[in-house]
Amino acid sequence: MAKMKITGTGSYLPELTVTNQMMTKIVDTSDEWITTRTGISERRLSSGEPTWFMAAQAARKALAEAALDPAQLDIIMVTTCTPDYYLPSAACIVQAELGADRAFCFDLNAACTGFVYALDMAARYLSDPNIHHILIVASENISKLVDYSDRSTCVLFGDGASAVVCSRGSDEDPSALLATRLGSEGQTGHVLVSRALKVRHPFLAEGAVWPDRFGEHADHTLTMEGQEVFKFAVRVLADSVLEAAAQAGVNLTELRYIIPHQANARIVEAAARRMKADPAQIISRIADFGNTSSASIPICLDELVRAGKLQRGEKVAICGFGAGLTYGAAIFSY
Repeated sequence: MAKMKITGTGSYLPELTVTNQMMTKIVDTSDEWITTRTGISERRLSSGEPTWFMAAQAARKALAEAALDPAQLDIIMVTTCTPDYYLPSAACIVQAELGADRAFCFDLNAACTGFVYALDMAARYLSDPNIHHILIVASENISKLVDYSDRSTCVLFGDGASAVVCSRGSDEDPSALLATRLGSEGQTGHVLVSRALKVRHPFLAEGAVWPDRFGEHADHTLTMEGQEVFKFAVRVLADSVLEAAAQAGVNLTELRYIIPHQANARIVEAAARRMKADPAQIISRIADFGNTSSASIPICLDELVRAGKLQRGEKVAICGFGAGLTYGAAIFSY
């Protein structure tokens, strides 16, 4: 158990709302086809906002909620697989936007599991007596990776950002990170891929570039083996929550909410059945936002906090999965 307290949350969602009906104008699909297979009705897409801008907007809201001056931050982590630059990091850009000059900054890419990994890392850093406040920002412009001629993937994704401020809690405070269960299965990385730049320089011999590790891809747009991802996701979402709960000594019935990565309604429903969770515990907002990658879990958390639906001391499970393949769950007392 780590004495970590989430003291502020905040989110940013672009104004551009793309409905399923709008999707039918660009690919051979229908509202009925999308909703029955994914549970998605609409998604937000960037109106031109870069990843760093969405991150900074979400961060400002979280800091305001925490009543924390940016100068008090010790660490800024940004979880993203869609940065605007290879360098500098998105976290350093957020630092500059906020004026958080004391913080050290880095990006973390565990794809859609990124926020769970970051929360685990924040708790570990907070065990250092010199670290007091950490800002985690999950910001994703997944639309940059999407092939909008591929109807099987383009209907799934949305853009958005969310942030949390994590601070060291006192011994009397009920807030704590109770347990985490993180994992990766790199041997099946080929089922969800987006390629980066290939080797290229003027001294390279003709034909010397190695073939793609995961098969030839014409560009950076993502490819996905849907059935394999589905089977993996259902298994690891359920099993990681159950393992984390056992590690924390918490019964599933003690959890106020279970917030899964918002990838697909059918995945979430199947995982809930596998872990035998009460459907009333499961948070699902995929109908309105689609899959916003690592931002999906903290967006849901921010909504619950701001609506007054989550009280101090209540226990929450979060669970994610993503490319890599990666997965993870965390149990915390809010």
